[in-house]
Amino acid sequence: MKHSKMQLSAETMNLGFVKKVELLSGSSVRRCFQCGKCSAGCPMRSFMEHPPNRVVRLLQLGQYERVLAGRSIWYCASCETCSTRCPNKVDLAAIMDALRKLSWDAQGPSKESYVQLANRLFIENIRTYGRQYEMRLAAVFNVKSGQFLKDLMLGPKLITRGKLRMFHQKNRNIGEIEKIFSRIEEMRKNGEAP
Repeated sequence: MKHSKMQLSAETMNLGFVKKVELLSGSSVRRCFQCGKCSAGCPMRSFMEHPPNRVVRLLQLGQYERVLAGRSIWYCASCETCSTRCPNKVDLAAIMDALRKLSWDAQGPSKESYVQLANRLFIENIRTYGRQYEMRLAAVFNVKSGQFLKDLMLGPKLITRGKLRMFHQKNRNIGEIEKIFSRIEEMRKNGEAP
């Protein structure tokens, strides 16, 4: 998809999606004039197929499928270097967050679907236990990703060195943590949070 010829027409441009991104991020992609300062300062740029300024340009052209199908939004470290360097105050870090959120919701094609899976399992662990339970995270990730024996030899070494626990206790403040998750869900329903 990266090297395919781009056809621009009313049918290929999805500006409704771009409006969602702008609403979630609180930043306008139309303000970007492609100076490239964001990409020049991005520490993750070499890992991205679409550097930050190209992500914005694709959004300006309504080509969000190209952005969501790539790995760029998942490699963004949210360091906010791009947002800080932007002379037009485009909050590209917030735009990347919004794109990840919309990609998660759409569960569309992504070269980084393992990242999405790991993120979802990480959040589920926090909600269930109030902290991270690495043994469960690794086991469930390996099963759901189809990599059943991926960490078979590493697990026992980590357990014997005391780096990985077989059993885990819930955080004693699990009720407070659940309130945080409930509040975020309520804010999302009201459109107050991405």
